Amino acid sequence: MTKSEPAIKASGHRARGQWHESTEAVELENFSINYKNERNFSKHPQHKLFQEIFTALVKNRLICREWVNRAPSIHFLRVLICLRLLMRDPCYQEILHNLDGIEYLAQYMEIVANEYLGYGEEQHSVDKLVNMTYIFQKLAAVKDQRDWVTTSGAHKTLVNLLSARDTNVLLGALLALASLAESPECREKISELNIVENLLMILHEYDLLSKRLTAELLRLLCAEPQVKEQVKLYEGIPVLLSLLHSDHLKLLWSVVWILVQVCEDPETSVEIRIWGGIKQLLHILRGDRNFVSDRSSIGSLSSANAAGRIQQLHLSEDLSPREIQENTFSLQAACCAALTELVLNDTNAHQVVQENGVYTIAKLILPNKQKNAAKTNLLQCYAFRALRFLFSMERNRPLFKRLFPTDLFEIFIDIGHYVRDISAYEELVSKLNLLVEDELKQIAENIESINQNKAPSKYIGNYAILDHLGSGAFGCVYKVRKRSSQNLLAMKEVNLHNPAFGKDKKDRDSSVKNIVSELTIIKEQLYHPNVVRYYKTFLENDRLYIVMELIEGAPLGEHFSSLKEKQHHFTEERLWKIFIQLCLALRYLHKEKRIVHRDLTPNNIMLGDKDKVTVTDFGLAKQKQENSKLTSVVGTILYSCPEVLKSEPYGEKADVWAAGCLLYQMATLNPPFYSTNMLSLATKIVEAVYEPVPEGIYSEKVTDTINRCLTPDAEARPDIVEVSSMISDVMMKYLDNLSTSQLALEKKLERERRRTQRYFMEANRNAVTCHHELALLSQEAFEKASLSSSSSGAASLKSELSESADLPPEGFQAPCGKDEDRACEEILPDDNFNLENIDKDIYSELDDELDISDNSSISSSSPLKESTFSILKRSFSASGGERQSQTRDFTGGIGSRPRPGSQMSTFLWQASAGIAVSQRKVRQISDPIQQILIQLHKIIYITQLPPALHHNLKRKVIERFKKSLFSQQSNPCNLKSEIKKLSQGSPEPIEPNVFTADYHLSCHSSGGHSLSPNDPADLPTSFDLEEGITYEQMQTVIEEVLEESGYYNFTSNRYHSYPWGTKNHPTKR
Repeated sequence: MTKSEPAIKASGHRARGQWHESTEAVELENFSINYKNERNFSKHPQHKLFQEIFTALVKNRLICREWVNRAPSIHFLRVLICLRLLMRDPCYQEILHNLDGIEYLAQYMEIVANEYLGYGEEQHSVDKLVNMTYIFQKLAAVKDQRDWVTTSGAHKTLVNLLSARDTNVLLGALLALASLAESPECREKISELNIVENLLMILHEYDLLSKRLTAELLRLLCAEPQVKEQVKLYEGIPVLLSLLHSDHLKLLWSVVWILVQVCEDPETSVEIRIWGGIKQLLHILRGDRNFVSDRSSIGSLSSANAAGRIQQLHLSEDLSPREIQENTFSLQAACCAALTELVLNDTNAHQVVQENGVYTIAKLILPNKQKNAAKTNLLQCYAFRALRFLFSMERNRPLFKRLFPTDLFEIFIDIGHYVRDISAYEELVSKLNLLVEDELKQIAENIESINQNKAPSKYIGNYAILDHLGSGAFGCVYKVRKRSSQNLLAMKEVNLHNPAFGKDKKDRDSSVKNIVSELTIIKEQLYHPNVVRYYKTFLENDRLYIVMELIEGAPLGEHFSSLKEKQHHFTEERLWKIFIQLCLALRYLHKEKRIVHRDLTPNNIMLGDKDKVTVTDFGLAKQKQENSKLTSVVGTILYSCPEVLKSEPYGEKADVWAAGCLLYQMATLNPPFYSTNMLSLATKIVEAVYEPVPEGIYSEKVTDTINRCLTPDAEARPDIVEVSSMISDVMMKYLDNLSTSQLALEKKLERERRRTQRYFMEANRNAVTCHHELALLSQEAFEKASLSSSSSGAASLKSELSESADLPPEGFQAPCGKDEDRACEEILPDDNFNLENIDKDIYSELDDELDISDNSSISSSSPLKESTFSILKRSFSASGGERQSQTRDFTGGIGSRPRPGSQMSTFLWQASAGIAVSQRKVRQISDPIQQILIQLHKIIYITQLPPALHHNLKRKVIERFKKSLFSQQSNPCNLKSEIKKLSQGSPEPIEPNVFTADYHLSCHSSGGHSLSPNDPADLPTSFDLEEGITYEQMQTVIEEVLEESGYYNFTSNRYHSYPWGTKNHPTKR
């Protein structure tokens, strides 16, 4: 039979086509080898030929769909390699754009990426993606070309590739995105996609190079508000702060600048402090760490990645000391910038001071002529700005008066409060650098004088004086530490020569005796969370010292000054929170302890973390008021009630008047009564004449409460209980919040308790199992020697057991392999052999066998089990003598070891001759291992779906659940237990609860709009992710995602041979 003429011609065409393609592929490979180091093709003598080759490759290969669809994978890869080499020259990048090649390249990259992410590594897919990401990086490296990339949609595919499993593909995507993110327009488009969570995962789990590039990309993206919001919502602060322990300068620099941008949000600023970020930043500034770095750039890393050389790059090159020093200066400047933003919060600023931050930052302003002048000057500017922001907080100002000479201090003050413009500090740096050596030396000594970590220069009694906290009309307050103790305390020093305590020694001694007596009573009686604790009083050198609790925070008066300078005001919620705590403290003092404070002022109200109120300064006020004239109490007359000024008897309502003054000042930031003329001031107080609170800022309840508290007639003025009743609705809301917080903490504590209990139980169980397995392994050789004889006996044993107990087929499965050996080992007697041990071993073995199936578990108290056990007991009892002789034979050596299988068979034959099972009662068993594998298959299938461009709450919940299953804290036993609970739809909550961030993301997204296209209403209404979700709810989510992804559309293929492949909705059980 011969071929027809058309068939012969077609065959010839195919042969020539194959020859042509093969020749082309070889030539492409030769081109890539010969010109792999060429970068300037447009200047080459044969530049016209190169341009023709490039144009032909784009027109006839890249944008020719017919050729792309039929070309071998390796052939297309070689086309991409040649395009990549030619596009090193910027001229060819523009040619590609003019030929519409960028759009086609983006489409092809999307196809390859989807195949790679969805179905694993196809042939040459990794190499193709690496070359294409390089091309897009080169295009994005030029500012005017970045719009070409985003218009083609390539940025979406690059974001998807952040889920790539291959390092080179991931690095290629990061490098291209980092180049794109340099432009605000491209940055905005990238930030609209679901990128932040992937970046945080890379920062938390991946290698150093991936972390470096990711940190740089996130630094650029954080210029977008929604990215900063997502960093907070995805709990990125702990991840970022954990990276501050790294020693790589470029990674640290990027991370610190991320912190600078995200801490502009007040809540994030507080979170950074809570996680210890301030201490870590100050630790970097101290410069007592050894750093490493390298000279790589985005462009060089991209080239190395495309050429396959990136794994050989050293990320800790031997840089010169000068280069290391310059990079360190840049890092320290970034740390100063972060601290500058953080100290806008008064509590943060206080912690910076407490951690010796003023000294640490001030050391950076000193010039060093041996260092790089530009870098040093920039660091000095950043350090001066951080110090100026700290100076803006009134309580810190005395520190700075000791630092600078007068002319320098004037320039420092003239800059103004909270000025961010770094150029505003250049004049200050120039002035400092022009000072003569002696003046610079004096400034250096002044800086050393404020070092809190220097050895204590003074002791009072057993207390080392560490810091001067403040001064008042009667003395000073110091931060102290007792000898041989690390606890910090506050100690007030009272000068007894003050006229307020008497004119002569007798009066002073009487006053001191009364003060000490009253303080002793207070020390022994006062136990309230809003009242300071007193520990000790003693006299030394005509001074009275009062040791008390050290309150970490700042006086309310300093918050007033700070808010005025920032032109901010108290929110009404914060105002009530402070006032309610003050009412609680005064009710405790007035009604329970019968104590009147008599000196309630903004400086005696300390605000700690989260505005926790502590009332301070007891004991001195009463003595002071009894023995002083009007002119001697100027500092507190602003808050004195009319009856005090009129020298009338007064009681606890004097504190109510002062509380009203404080509430007024929180609302207006000014005291209600003020005048430079003492007589005018007294008249205003007696007549209760004050400016009304501005309307429209606070509710009427604030105004009404102030008016009632500032009633001039003491009889008509309410007491503290009546004041509290006026704001009962506000106090109930406050109580609700406290109750909610308490319940949440109790639930968290209970979860931790259960988790800890389960951990110890699991640890004990694993220890027992481990000892048992070690015992089996130690006799492995012994078991192998008798395996042939044991196997037949064990099989006989299981057959007889099955017949004797009338076990249903699905309730009993014979073990094989190691399980069979273990059964034999359990039955064999040993040196400590006795009947009880055998009973225990056999019963536990039966427990294991009977519980093997999830579908038909048998209770330990069932008649079936009891009858089986009684049969075994009778069998063992009837052959006790034989057992003893065989035990002696067993201990004699291996050669005399009996056949345990035949021995046990004899026992059972004595007990029962066997039974028959009706065929109707036999049914197909369900393998529990397959059920576990089905659930695992579903979970892993979902987590390996191609990444979504937008946030998908359901998939993220499943992803986090999978991570918890395979975390370092998990183990195979735990995995089996968790999957079993999931398949059964257990109502237990999943521990640990890892879904809080996603819950907040869906409910508290920026602008009030969900960042997720999934409406939270799509989730079951019973879900409370903040409290945790149950296994049953998790199963529902898994099934819904499987439905959405078309998992069951392939049921006929996937489950053709497996009857167990059915949907498993817990709600349809």
